[in-house]
Amino acid sequence: MNKHIAYGLIGFGYFLIGIFTWKYKYFIFELDEIKATLFGILFIIYGAFRVFRAIKAFRNGEK
Repeated sequence: MNKHIAYGLIGFGYFLIGIFTWKYKYFIFELDEIKATLFGILFIIYGAFRVFRAIKAFRNGEK
């Protein structure tokens, strides 16, 4: 398996964790509204960044 595919899947996992945290207001322990929103957005942005970097590296043929 190409490592860039694995990196993209990990990024997608972060994205899903962000959606889960934002929607259910839970990450390891229960969060209040503001913290859940902030953590959710942070995870979503980081996951999107990881997926973007994986796609960019895959297209450029980097090892």
